[in-house]
Amino acid sequence: MSDNGTQRYDDKPSEFRQALLPASSVLILTHDYPDPDCIASAWGLSELLSFWGVGHPVISFGGFVGRAENRAMIRFLNIPTVPFALTDINDFDKIILVDCYPGRGNVSLPPNAPLHAVIDHHPSSPPPNAAFFHDIREDYGAAATIVTRYLTQTGCPISTKLATALFCGIKTDTSGMRRGAATDDIECYKRLFDMIDQRLLSKIENPERGVEYFRVIHKAAESAISYKNVGYIHLGTVAAPDCIAEMAELFHTWEKIEWMICTAVFKNQIYFSIRSNVSDTAGTRAELLAKRLGGNGGGHSKAAAGRAPIDKDIALSLGKIEFYIKEIFEVPDAAAEPLL
Repeated sequence: MSDNGTQRYDDKPSEFRQALLPASSVLILTHDYPDPDCIASAWGLSELLSFWGVGHPVISFGGFVGRAENRAMIRFLNIPTVPFALTDINDFDKIILVDCYPGRGNVSLPPNAPLHAVIDHHPSSPPPNAAFFHDIREDYGAAATIVTRYLTQTGCPISTKLATALFCGIKTDTSGMRRGAATDDIECYKRLFDMIDQRLLSKIENPERGVEYFRVIHKAAESAISYKNVGYIHLGTVAAPDCIAEMAELFHTWEKIEWMICTAVFKNQIYFSIRSNVSDTAGTRAELLAKRLGGNGGGHSKAAAGRAPIDKDIALSLGKIEFYIKEIFEVPDAAAEPLL
């Protein structure tokens, strides 16, 4: 037993089973543009439900997978997914949300749809009388850690490919144990490392990339500016929103930068990602920025994101965003210094 409060979670797998069973069909829904953590977590829950006798649980998401590493993960590990547009929620006995929370604007589950379980590690506060099972561990760096615990505590077999997926999920969301890793994250990371397929992991982490990836990096470098220790990048209109977090991660390593904010337009909304290496308030600031823009946001201490509707006048919206960024990140009078 680890020393970070794991004991209070010991009954969660049995409570989860009680909330989900009996069921002949289960929908496992992630956020719309899934990353390795939610993909792996959904697959792990699917395997657990199959172990408990549920036939063919369905993993789904409302958007699409854009980032090359994430597509490679699904392809090389043969993770079965079905587009949400091709599902009918009335076909399922039970519905689970993983690595997301209802009403946050990043999951396609209709507001009136039945919900039976939520497993997440982002800060959320379910009402005391919530009608659905919930296991929300804000102290964990990855949802895949929660699912790994469920699998090990219930004795569910973990295949080499599933172990590789879960390892990828934990590694990605904790940035290789550099960000927000709890003791359980580290323990599961080490346990899974001995079970993974290193060759497949290398293929996932080093995929072939289309020309658009390099165009996005070029655009990011051209637009990057700093306000003292706060970096800001606007990518313009993008083909997939997951490149926003990718560029925030990459340019967060810019020397002298303590905060990095990356924005882009996708489907008439402004998306943003925030990274910090000095403060534990990224989630709070993301929520504040999104609120000022009329949208939804939040996240962890050092990594956060959000999105909001964009005005017809995009230039006006971008002006508002820069104003709010300078205000919220406490550099209101700083002059912009371009990277290039």
